[in-house]
Amino acid sequence: MNIKRRLFISNILMWLIPIAVGIVVYFGGLRVFAALAGFEGRARTGRPYMEAVSTANEAMDRWLSGGAEISVMTREAGEFNERYADNGQAIMIYRDGENLVPTRITPEREIIDNALAASGGSTIFGRVTARARAAGDYRIVFYEDMRFVELPVTTYRTVMYHGMIAAFTAAAIMVLLTNLYLTRFVFKRILRALGILSGGVQQISDGNLDYRIEYPGADEFTSVCNDFNQMAGRLMTAAETKARDEQSRRELIAGISHDLRTPLTSIKAYVEGLEQGVASTPEARKRYVDTIRDKAGDLEHIIEQLFLFSKLDTGGFPYHIERVDLGTVVLEITSGASDEYRERGLDIETRIADADLFVNIDAMQIRRALINIFENSLKYKNRERGRIVVSVTREGSWAALTMTDDGPGVPEEALSKLPDLFYRSDEARSNPGRGSGLGLAIAAKIIRQFGGKIEAENAAEGGLKIVIELRIEKGELRIEKGELRS
Repeated sequence: MNIKRRLFISNILMWLIPIAVGIVVYFGGLRVFAALAGFEGRARTGRPYMEAVSTANEAMDRWLSGGAEISVMTREAGEFNERYADNGQAIMIYRDGENLVPTRITPEREIIDNALAASGGSTIFGRVTARARAAGDYRIVFYEDMRFVELPVTTYRTVMYHGMIAAFTAAAIMVLLTNLYLTRFVFKRILRALGILSGGVQQISDGNLDYRIEYPGADEFTSVCNDFNQMAGRLMTAAETKARDEQSRRELIAGISHDLRTPLTSIKAYVEGLEQGVASTPEARKRYVDTIRDKAGDLEHIIEQLFLFSKLDTGGFPYHIERVDLGTVVLEITSGASDEYRERGLDIETRIADADLFVNIDAMQIRRALINIFENSLKYKNRERGRIVVSVTREGSWAALTMTDDGPGVPEEALSKLPDLFYRSDEARSNPGRGSGLGLAIAAKIIRQFGGKIEAENAAEGGLKIVIELRIEKGELRIEKGELRS
């Protein structure tokens, strides 16, 4: 039962119970007083009265319609009078003004005479009724004396006064008891629910974000407790996200420090070698200068990658969105890059299985994402020549761009971490020349900006597979008020 219904029932009972108790006390007190004082009163209500009236009417109708003998009539009337004398009811049969039926009731002669003279009518004096019916030479009278025993005025007022006092006192006591019970009936549920919520808040305050409220009731607090559990779930998710971000921040700082320190150390060492004349020949000095230039290029590349990732992460990177055929764009990218990567030891094979897969993307940034993935495959290849297969297929309402290389792959537990900022395996970290770890993170940022998905998995035949999914758009691309629509 919900709180609203409990309050409604409480408000009704708050009135009904005291009123009912007051009435019972008042009239019950009068009956007790009458019994103790020896007063006997009769009321023209209840089952005995109705039974007597019905019996008298049936008997008189039978006598008048069937022509019963006077002996039968007087016998049945006497039995009636004996049975219902305490009700103040009697049947009397008169002939020539004389009653032929014995009765314990002494009727007032004036009332009987008036009833007999009325020839079938009823004579009513206050609470006394006499109804006469003619049967030949006989007059059948049904007499009812419903008067209470008279009480003195002072006694009547005293009884009424004390009865009212008793009734109001009982009602007041009942109001108090009812209030106590209903307060427990209504507010106990509220206090219990508040206690459960308070305990939950304390658990969350103590850092127990796994805590969930188990509320047994089905009332207004059920939705509150459900909202509390949802809030706790969101807090736990936010805390986990914050922890992951903090871990990424620490890894970012450590990674930047490591990847910047390594080329800087090399540059410093070669500069000192030049200053101290270690490189004594022109060929040696040229080799030192070339090495310094290469290390400076590594630093520049790392800084450019960090700058690009920062702009992607803060949403400050400009995009030129257009509706293009993904297969056409991918074919242009791989055709333009295949010669360069072939010379560097990576063969690119392109397979366009489905045409007319139109997506809303920035073609230049898709190229950047693919180049980063090519660079990743090139850096981590474990043979003299590497190979990567680029394919475009339809997967329901999505266009799938898959890139599978023949490299060493990665441990299964590391697959979900590959798109994370600065994630690299221990082997990669020990060899900073193989990359900063930002390539896949930048590619993932770009793809997600287009509403796409990117996942990494180990290929069945070995190597790493990167799967990019972009939603296929059927309509024409429109840009209204800076919003992308199709």
